[in-house]
Amino acid sequence: MPYQDRLLLHLKDYKLNVLGIQQPGVFKYRGRDVLRDHILPIAQADMNLLPHTRGLAPAYFAGNPQILRHKYFHHLNSSQAFAFNLFLPYFTGTSADSTSLLHALGQNAQLTSWQLEAVPHPGEGTNLDALWVTDDGTTTICEVKLSEAEFGKAKDDPRHRAKLAAIYQPVLKGRVHSSLLTIPAFLEAYQILRNVWHLAKLKNGRLVFLLPRANVKPWDAVTRVVAQVDPVLRSRIAVVAIEDTLRALAASTHGPTQVSGLGKDLFEKYVV
Repeated sequence: MPYQDRLLLHLKDYKLNVLGIQQPGVFKYRGRDVLRDHILPIAQADMNLLPHTRGLAPAYFAGNPQILRHKYFHHLNSSQAFAFNLFLPYFTGTSADSTSLLHALGQNAQLTSWQLEAVPHPGEGTNLDALWVTDDGTTTICEVKLSEAEFGKAKDDPRHRAKLAAIYQPVLKGRVHSSLLTIPAFLEAYQILRNVWHLAKLKNGRLVFLLPRANVKPWDAVTRVVAQVDPVLRSRIAVVAIEDTLRALAASTHGPTQVSGLGKDLFEKYVV
């Protein structure tokens, strides 16, 4: 059974047995209302946030009005909701909390600042799922994928051709294999390569692709593209498995902290 199907069955059980919600949610598909068990009723969208996160979210949204919930935030497989559940409690907690998450992501430094849904280059326009800075001067950008079957592609249209020529090619030329900068290849790997572009713009940066190893197609796609990045830039890219990260957090001995038990909650919800 494909990973996406297994995850949705898992989330259906989670919704019933952990959240105690039986009512299916509605998915708009070609003008019809389709009922799905892994979707929350829209009025209960906040239940997609774990209890630790739910108490922090109102203040964070109020302080960052530019951040909007995605259209499908009430879907239990929402990558945005997963990112909020992961980063918001750990990064607003104690230094031990943020350090435990950074360790689980393979980093040995102290957090100094962070932002969700960051837009560091408004002219380019990408919303980065998470961005943080550590005390060693490193800026890390993180692309989160939970259940998407593939990374985003771009249409072959004048706007994207112009962006490739004016924005991406001047920075990525010589930093990725030349074949990736042809129009068909670049548009096919658009979401992956624009993250690499953001990394290349940073003097001291790292790029983390955080996704399930069990989600084979996007995992293979990102590892294939990263293998075609210049070795120096490639050394600053990590493809990290959600399963490994949440397993490490669930086993973390840091505490007592305000997020005690969160690692186990995250593992229970998101690992099939």
